[in-house]
Amino acid sequence: MKISLFYKNVTVLDYAYLDDHKGVVGDALKVHVEFIGKTDAEGVVYDFSYAKKKVKEVIDRDCDHRLVIPKGLAEVNADKVAHFSYQYGLADQELSYTCPEEGLCEIPSFHVNKQTIATYLENIILAEMPETVSAIKITLEDEEFKEDKPTFHYTHGLKEHYGNCQRLFHGHKNTVDVMVNGKERTDLEEYLCDEVFQGSVHFCKWENVVNKEVISKATGMKVPAGRFHEIPVVEISYTSQQGRFHGVLPGREVFFMEEESTVENLSMLFAKLIRSKVGPTGHVRVTAYEGIAKGAITSI
Repeated sequence: MKISLFYKNVTVLDYAYLDDHKGVVGDALKVHVEFIGKTDAEGVVYDFSYAKKKVKEVIDRDCDHRLVIPKGLAEVNADKVAHFSYQYGLADQELSYTCPEEGLCEIPSFHVNKQTIATYLENIILAEMPETVSAIKITLEDEEFKEDKPTFHYTHGLKEHYGNCQRLFHGHKNTVDVMVNGKERTDLEEYLCDEVFQGSVHFCKWENVVNKEVISKATGMKVPAGRFHEIPVVEISYTSQQGRFHGVLPGREVFFMEEESTVENLSMLFAKLIRSKVGPTGHVRVTAYEGIAKGAITSI
């Protein structure tokens, strides 16, 4: 007889990964887990409260808010600083990343996708299970949206954040809700997701840009705000509590902001962009999300 215990929506995985065409891409997935094994003397495979706590602990520690890459791509020095370079597209685009070792999650696979991440999580979680659990099955699921609801992926790093959001290349996958005069405007949601952010974007605080002079000259703006395709590369660097983060990526993938890209500031940015699109009259309400089922609302 085989018995298993299941726990749906045990946690959410917010992370970033390397895409062969887009470079660094943010994502967010629901995590469901199944514990396969035998019951103990009390007729329990694994107590639900312990199960959720342990699974979330392992995922938060080893994968969440990290950039997930194939094992062997990065080099880690004696000071536990990791570095790698990566070519993508038609090999004409390149990014590089230097960060503390815990900014990366290396999985033993040539490709990073939901299945290879799930297999990696199954192995590291099983290693910390009680004797009653003989196998783990992880299912990673995208958030469900209405059929016509637009979405976009984004990465960012918050220098002053006290937790793991300070990591430069971690990310999320979101929709955005736009209401004008109390009515949902899917066309304006598409405007933000598809036209402004073009499906995937990295939000960057201008203060953290190293090559400011080159970018200001290319854009004709002392403090650029927005996304500019004429910029060849953007170099980003800052030192936070966890250490130094440094990245170089194609300029067309970066959206510059004067403020940190917290979800509160993103919701205000989105609302201002919608206001500029619809004109000065009427009530605008924008809901921005950071991962699944959490975010901020701005009304103007």
